Amino acid sequence: MKSAISVELDGTLFTCDERAYAALRSYLDRARARLGSHPDRVEVIAGLERSIAAKLRQRAATHGDGTLDEAAMLAALKEVGRVDGPVLDDSALRAEGNYGERRTRKLYRLREGNWFAGVCAGIAAYAGVDAVVIRLIFILAAVFSGGIVVLVYLVLMFVMPIAPDDEIADAHRGPPRP
Repeated sequence: MKSAISVELDGTLFTCDERAYAALRSYLDRARARLGSHPDRVEVIAGLERSIAAKLRQRAATHGDGTLDEAAMLAALKEVGRVDGPVLDDSALRAEGNYGERRTRKLYRLREGNWFAGVCAGIAAYAGVDAVVIRLIFILAAVFSGGIVVLVYLVLMFVMPIAPDDEIADAHRGPPRP
């Protein structure tokens, strides 16, 4: 069961599901990271929150009341606009040792969708491609390499860790491909 989270933006209380809240938080965190210690940081964030609140109020007026889902939040955030762009003040990023908005990913063998040991499923999830493509590449490479790729696969079976659970595996997946 998904829990509802209340968020106040520009004096209006909105109820969001967990995914909608995560999208909003990610958006605002990216904006804060981009602004760093810029002198107008507080005003810019407040302006973003006002714009988001206005878009969400418009959506509530046309689509009825209730809990905002991820799709509604993402649509409102898209209307407000991207926060990506040049870093206005990168001192905060330098201090943390974080020079970009990269998400750390780790390569795992996956139990979900595996055929043999989960190596191809893990590589596919990491790369953000279909596992069938990776399996075909492994099969063709094994045929044309005289079996060397089979040895590589066997080494990967023992070297790649198994994802401890689905949540960790999902967190380390590559970005979804359009």
